Amino acid sequence: MGERVTWPEQVRIEFQLERKEYVRAVRFFLRKRHLVSWIQGLVLVLALAAVAVLTWMIGHLNFLNTLLLVLAAMALLYMGYLYLWKPGRLFDRDPALREPVTFLFSREDVARQDGRSAAILEWDVKELWRGTGLYFLFDGAGNYTLLPLRAFQGPEELERFEALVGQACPDAKIRLYH
Repeated sequence: MGERVTWPEQVRIEFQLERKEYVRAVRFFLRKRHLVSWIQGLVLVLALAAVAVLTWMIGHLNFLNTLLLVLAAMALLYMGYLYLWKPGRLFDRDPALREPVTFLFSREDVARQDGRSAAILEWDVKELWRGTGLYFLFDGAGNYTLLPLRAFQGPEELERFEALVGQACPDAKIRLYH
């Protein structure tokens, strides 16, 4: 009874996102979209060092140094919030992220079912990212759906899934990150 039956042109996955998986995925997204990067952190550290050196040379904080210090500290705090704290808070606040979900991908459409609803969705993938442990399916509106690679039965099913995406959305950009 628990045996899964799929046709060769279908891929069926079931999964439940874990908090650490979701946090890692959001951080990966922020890095790859260049919303947060190590270069930004380096620039902020250099700006704070410049304020310290200028303050030492002048002997006191002037208006420009104070302004630079406050702006750099605000940017550093915002980056920390966005990268370190916010992903976990999003997962904790949205119970839908913790629910088990099932997807059935076929050439014609995508069926999605969770504990509250079931829907047939049109293929609308503009970009497919395959990162470490996760797929990101980006739609035309810039939203994404996360699919953990652990939900797939093996490399053959991963290849079938990528082939289905290519057939259903020939204009989709496929990016593989390692």
